[in-house]
Amino acid sequence: MTRRSTPQKKIDDNAFPVRLFVVVPPAGLGRRSADMFNWLDTRLGRGHYAQHAAASCPAAGRVLHRIAIYFRHPADTAAFVAAFPDVDLADGTILPTYTSPYRR
Repeated sequence: MTRRSTPQKKIDDNAFPVRLFVVVPPAGLGRRSADMFNWLDTRLGRGHYAQHAAASCPAAGRVLHRIAIYFRHPADTAAFVAAFPDVDLADGTILPTYTSPYRR
């Protein structure tokens, strides 16, 4: 019988309950990526967040590429969003396929 270690993504799924999905533009995040992960390292420290690729979303003839940043606390997520207000969230509400009884 072969023993395999548990994939890190599965471990992180259990350890970090809060997810933030960020849009990756067609040209990539560029320098913004380094800025974001430097902020995460200095503000939260490794072990208090994780990052993984997230499934892409097909949307009206285009594909929305995204990454997932995992946090332990909603306050850390809010601080990240406040530090990077120009980063687009990939929550899907901007897509033409999104529907809600509360959205006109």
